[in-house]
Amino acid sequence: MIVFDTEALLIFYLDEAGADIVEELLEKVLDGSLEGYLSIVNLVEFYYILYRRDPIVAEEKEANLRSYGLKIVPVTDNSIWREAGRLKGEHRLSLADAFAAATANIMGAKLVAGSDTEFEGIGVPLIRAR
Repeated sequence: MIVFDTEALLIFYLDEAGADIVEELLEKVLDGSLEGYLSIVNLVEFYYILYRRDPIVAEEKEANLRSYGLKIVPVTDNSIWREAGRLKGEHRLSLADAFAAATANIMGAKLVAGSDTEFEGIGVPLIRAR
């Protein structure tokens, strides 16, 4: 079971170094050999970053991302938003990073991340795309 952080998805969609690692994981989610999740907060972050570049591209990439079959995790899960708050309170994380890490922690999953050093030392098992 894996949870994607926004940076990892942007690495894939912007074809940066490490895109092949993210692509392989997304393909495993698509074929059903791996469960993949994404916090709605990270989906928002993914969308707005791309939207700032080009609104049409943001729509296309969001639709493509959903086609892999990732399960979108809502903010309404009390255990996840409380864990995100705890992580944000104890560590120097962006709000979206806190939600990605909290989702992975609560679900007992690995977090697919880029090179963010913010995830070091917070107790979340990582898969690095870079």
